[in-house]
Amino acid sequence: MCGRYYIKEDCWDKAAEDFSILKDRTDGTLPCGDISPGMPAMSVTAGRQTEAAVQTLLWGFAGFDKGKLIINARSEGVWQKPLFADSFRERRCVLPCSGFYEWDARKKKVTFTLSGEDVLYLAGIFRPYGEEKHFVILTREANASMRPIHDRMPLLIRKEEVVSWLTDYQAAEEILMQPLPELQAKRDYEQYSLFENGVL
Repeated sequence: MCGRYYIKEDCWDKAAEDFSILKDRTDGTLPCGDISPGMPAMSVTAGRQTEAAVQTLLWGFAGFDKGKLIINARSEGVWQKPLFADSFRERRCVLPCSGFYEWDARKKKVTFTLSGEDVLYLAGIFRPYGEEKHFVILTREANASMRPIHDRMPLLIRKEEVVSWLTDYQAAEEILMQPLPELQAKRDYEQYSLFENGVL
């Protein structure tokens, strides 16, 4: 599951070190802060004449119930599902971010980041809806670092594999199956109960 991610102010500068296509866009106009479903987000996609391009996409495919968005797609079998197969084959993207959020069983927010990396690349696919383009984030079964909080986690693309993900369908199929990196989890604050600690 991935229902919200965030972008720090230095995220785009760091991402530009990985992808020169972003260098002329790191002028303070790229979005920072929390990105939630329904919002526009900056993505890296395959370019027509280059390995990478930058596009603004809206988060969420139109759902089966009116007014509801589909924000994630399970990577397992994504190439077979009618709603996603065409997008996975022809329109893959990555969403640069600093980290993402999930909520634990007590509805407390937990922030997930990748140790030693300033930028995470979330795997996505996108499709046109009229004049707009919308994306969903691909998810996988959670690994040990995420499992205590949620049974799903976003598919993370290594920076050295982003271009292959965007441009090479066979490589993208292989990336779907790769082990996911261990993440660091941090709660904004810990709320202790006197009763739970045996005081009451």
